[in-house]
Order: sequence, then structure tokens, then C-alpha cells
Amino acid sequence: MKKRVAVLGLGQFGRALARELTRDGAEVLAVDRSPTLVERIREEVAHVAVADVRDPAALRELFASPFDVVIIAIGGALEASVLATFHLQELGVKEIWAEANSNDLAEVLTRVGAKRIISPEREMGRRLAQQIANPDLLEFLPLTEGYGVVEVEAPTWTHGKTLAELNLRAAMHLAVIAIRDPKGQVVVVPGGTARLEPGTKLTLVGRDPDLVHFREQK
Repeated sequence: MKKRVAVLGLGQFGRALARELTRDGAEVLAVDRSPTLVERIREEVAHVAVADVRDPAALRELFASPFDVVIIAIGGALEASVLATFHLQELGVKEIWAEANSNDLAEVLTRVGAKRIISPEREMGRRLAQQIANPDLLEFLPLTEGYGVVEVEAPTWTHGKTLAELNLRAAMHLAVIAIRDPKGQVVVVPGGTARLEPGTKLTLVGRDPDLVHFREQK
């Protein structure tokens, strides 16, 4: 079953989020009070609506049926963010994610019902910093403070060894959740007999320092 996700606010961040969620297979409702912004994305998502998210009656109508996640992507508008979060919580929406561009706003949104705070600039900054500090790191996805998921090319010291021989969970506190061989074939949650060769890419989960330590080993 497709995950149902609503994105409230169709600025640059909200539009990008709605598009990516749709590409990833979610059923997306995109909402903004600007008809112009709604029209820009109408053909790219499953559902759109022009509504003022500060209005509890409008939200009640939009969320008469349940959504898995509602994302409030209007971090620059304090009043709208807080009121939307509060009214959604009053309507019984359990998974409310809200954008915040300051620590004070993040604190307020959490107090009125947001389950997760999104800071696009901070997360992008962290991602860029990781890529600058680790130039051979192919992809980085922050999970929570201090932890991440990375895809990195297997370093020379791992070539010819199996995952069981490397035993990265015990040796470096890292979990291998996927490998991509040089031909592009992906194995998710590979077994211990998987052998690494030049050009193999590993997807690892762990603490940031442990991920850096793995890359730096000779």
C-alpha cells in the first residue's frame, strides 16, 4: 500500500519534497494558500489543494481521512507553522513533521505537537561537510545527531575479503545493509559470504566517527 503523505507549503523546499516523495512511490497531497504555487505542481503529484493551513476548518476537511505523515514545510512563517501544527495535533494527526529555521521555533513546534523537526539548511550543510571531509564518500544521509547512512567504495584493505572475515559490526560498530558490485548489481542485507572486490560499493550505517574511521583504515 502506498504511503499517504501531505506536504503543507509549496515553496522551494516543499515542492522538491513533494516531487521526491511522489517519485519514491508515495501518494502525495500538496497544499498551499497560493493558487500559483499549487498550479506549478498540479501535474506532478496525486492530489493538490489551495488552502490556508492556519484555518482549522480547512485542515479538518483536508484530513478527514488519515495520512501516514503530514509535513509542514513553512519554516519561515512562524504563525502559520505553529497554528498548523497545533490544529493538526488537535485533529489527531500522529506523525507531524515540521520545518524550523531556528532553535526557538523548533522548541515551540515540538511543544505544540510536532514529532520531528526538519532543518533543511542544517541537514544540507552537514551532508556537504561530510562530502568535503570525505571525498571518496559517494552518498551521505543523516539519520539522527551523530549517525548516518553512507554509500562508499570499498577501500583497498577490504578487497578479497568476505563480510564475515571483516566482521565490521564487531570491529568497527558498522552495519552493512547493502553492497553494489562493479556491474551495478545490488544485494540488500548481504550474507557473510559476500566477497568484496575492487569497484564494490558498500552501504553502511553507523556513528559518524566510525564511518570516517572505516574510510581511513589502510
